[in-house]
Amino acid sequence: MIRAQRASLPRGASAYTDPDGHLKCDRQAEELLKVFWNEVVDGCVLPPELKGLADGAQVGAPGVRRSLTMERLGEKLRIEATAVGKGRTQLHLWREGLPLPPGMENSAVLATVADGLTQREREVALLVAEGLRSREVAERLGIASQTVKSHLKTIFDKLGVRNRVELARRLEQH
Repeated sequence: MIRAQRASLPRGASAYTDPDGHLKCDRQAEELLKVFWNEVVDGCVLPPELKGLADGAQVGAPGVRRSLTMERLGEKLRIEATAVGKGRTQLHLWREGLPLPPGMENSAVLATVADGLTQREREVALLVAEGLRSREVAERLGIASQTVKSHLKTIFDKLGVRNRVELARRLEQH
């Protein structure tokens, strides 16, 4: 059986709004948005903050981006909106980790919530931190080796690490 290979996931994600104020997004964009708006799913009506951002992009000069930054304990979400024509707005999403307040750095629960990893990304991260190669992780989880590499890129971006060694050290801390 031949598996289609997906390109690695971008550092952030993007979504669109239609002229009626509904969100059009993929799973990655949903995950980024759900951290701040639990009810956000593909096809839903935009939350008021995003509606205002999209409306602002529509009334501005073409190609000019409007931005919104949301922060909460341990993370920040930056959203930039650009009008792309016919009442549609493109949303560019980036999520970054923030330092935790003093005394909370060692809280494993907060670190798990703040890291933003999906369950599968956590599984991949833990196996890689144990020293397994991408092929070995793929065999153990029953996924393609390229999928493991794609997960690793997303994990590195979300956790702010550059390689497997930094990932292992980061996981040892928590």
